[in-house]
Amino acid sequence: MRQLKWGILSTAGIARKAMIPAIQAASSARLTAIASESGKAGDVAAEYGIPRAHDGFRHLLEDPDVEAVYVPLPNHLHARWACEAARHGKHVLCEKPAALDAEEALTMQAACDQAGVALMEGYMYRHHPQHARAREILDSGEIGEVRQVRGLFSFPLDLGADNIRLSAAAAGGSLHDVGCYPLDIIRRLLGMPEAVTVIGRMPEALGVDTSVNGMLSYADGRLAEFGASFQQTMLNRYEVIGSHGSLLLPAAFRPDKQGGVGEIVIRDERGRTRREPVFGDQYPDQVEAFSRWALGEGPAPDAPGELLDQATLLAACRRSLQEGCTVSLPPGTYRAPAGD
Repeated sequence: MRQLKWGILSTAGIARKAMIPAIQAASSARLTAIASESGKAGDVAAEYGIPRAHDGFRHLLEDPDVEAVYVPLPNHLHARWACEAARHGKHVLCEKPAALDAEEALTMQAACDQAGVALMEGYMYRHHPQHARAREILDSGEIGEVRQVRGLFSFPLDLGADNIRLSAAAAGGSLHDVGCYPLDIIRRLLGMPEAVTVIGRMPEALGVDTSVNGMLSYADGRLAEFGASFQQTMLNRYEVIGSHGSLLLPAAFRPDKQGGVGEIVIRDERGRTRREPVFGDQYPDQVEAFSRWALGEGPAPDAPGELLDQATLLAACRRSLQEGCTVSLPPGTYRAPAGD
């Protein structure tokens, strides 16, 4: 079997804890190199058995034995290095949020299209099979017409720590770090909203939001709510409320925290519940899907326009939070949401 040869730009924690093991576990992938600008690549390569370590990202991009790169850099560097990788002819899997606004999304997509390489945003949760199963249940009409979606992702973070998530210069904050997940699933289920209103807590000393809550409204009367926080217990869930029942995924975004076991809780209009456990390994499955696509052996994991849609929605939420206003999104501009 042909394997896509991967390199990683950075020794970030998400790379060490999740993506290095995922690439090494995927049958269609082979991890050949890692790079760092801080001199840590050699130690990480030795620890994980990675063949080559590069002192500098450009050296990795010039490595002919690297066909695809994973970009887990701070948020403000995603677009820059994704475009640089494309210019070197590398396929790009970029950690979320890949683009912070429509301009970045369009620039990244244009660079990859021009180079003839694949580009995907790293929402690993999309690749867990519980979401495909949830979609099947919704499409069956079991809970009736979908009227509302609620999503939440939170975890406690030491706000006094030296953490890139708390850096305004690096485009940190709870909206970008975890709020993008419930926004993504809301957009995939309901499409782009007509307007968004977001409030939150933004300590002046930090300059980034530590908790946010938002409302998304749709022209047909449907509503969606999302929340994100660095100051609440660990929760990662979404609920779809229909005219005749509801559907809840209590471990929607990080089922890997409980051995890969997701669960779908279906409640009918009489209050009776049914639970369906769904097992998956979302990080390796993400690598498999991307690798097969880049190799020309599988379909594109995302629908055209997903990156632009998500970046546009995220930017609208950020503007609403910062300016204290409702932000309208023009109808008919964006492509339809993808099926999972």
